[in-house]
Amino acid sequence: MASRWQIAGGIALWIISLFLVYVFVTQGVAKFSDHSGWAKAFRIWHFPVWFRVLIGIVETSAALLLLYPRTAAGGAILIIAVMLGAMGTHIVRGHPEQVTSEVVPLVFATIVAIGRRKAFVLRRASGPAS
Repeated sequence: MASRWQIAGGIALWIISLFLVYVFVTQGVAKFSDHSGWAKAFRIWHFPVWFRVLIGIVETSAALLLLYPRTAAGGAILIIAVMLGAMGTHIVRGHPEQVTSEVVPLVFATIVAIGRRKAFVLRRASGPAS
């Protein structure tokens, strides 16, 4: 039987995951529009259109992976990678003060990656030892 701490931890993981799902589905889908603020930002940063769309696909896919515990760690790792890239973009483009907008998603995705690591789909297949 699960302890109160395990239940509370599981609920906290779901709350954090659902927050990330909301943020990354919303922002990921927005990156598909040529008229969004993201399209303007990616032009200012001198990134090609295909890269903006790729980031939208990665963010949306990562968010959807968070909905299933066996794939949640993978989705969280994708979010971590995108957030680190976004932080690097802000630093390289001369706006390091904007790095703070990626901190909360980065921390939350790290919590989900650690919290869901045991359920991650890439477990070793069980079978006879060689």
